[in-house]
Amino acid sequence: MHDDEPDPFVNELLEASLKQYRGEEPRAGLEMRILAGVRTQERAARLRWLGWAVAVCTGVLAVIALTLHFARAPQRQPTASALLPQAATTQPAPPMVSRQQPLLSPRRLASGVRRVATLRSRPEQFPTPLPLTEQEKLLLAYFNKTAKPDSIPGTDENSAGGLEIPRITVAALQIEPLDDSQSKQGK
Repeated sequence: MHDDEPDPFVNELLEASLKQYRGEEPRAGLEMRILAGVRTQERAARLRWLGWAVAVCTGVLAVIALTLHFARAPQRQPTASALLPQAATTQPAPPMVSRQQPLLSPRRLASGVRRVATLRSRPEQFPTPLPLTEQEKLLLAYFNKTAKPDSIPGTDENSAGGLEIPRITVAALQIEPLDDSQSKQGK
């Protein structure tokens, strides 16, 4: 028998199986179950799109709210004179712009430029000296009353402003040559 020819036993078995299942019908309600599944999938897809639409709208509203908040935020910030110490302020604080003017009027823009220039102006000395606080004044008064001149390092009349370290000297190493005769005797 060749491989190309079908096996008669297999053919008979296949035919008998097909005859047996030919008269079978699907279980009752199969069509209704399939249609119900399709409807459920349609509802789930609609809800998914609705969820995405709500998320996108929420994101857009959040961006708009943050933009409006930060567009008005410079009006609520303290002036430059409040941020810098009184001794370092060289220019008067710029006038505040009223809320009735347009958002980006030339006058408001110039005011903002002056405010930034005032904040970024460098003091003559860094760090900027400030007047002593009450606590610092009390500490200084206490130190002046209780400190003895000899208890402060480097204030001795005999010292030259620090400790003296003696010079360190290291002697040169002497290496003696080995005799070949001694090394041969050890063998």
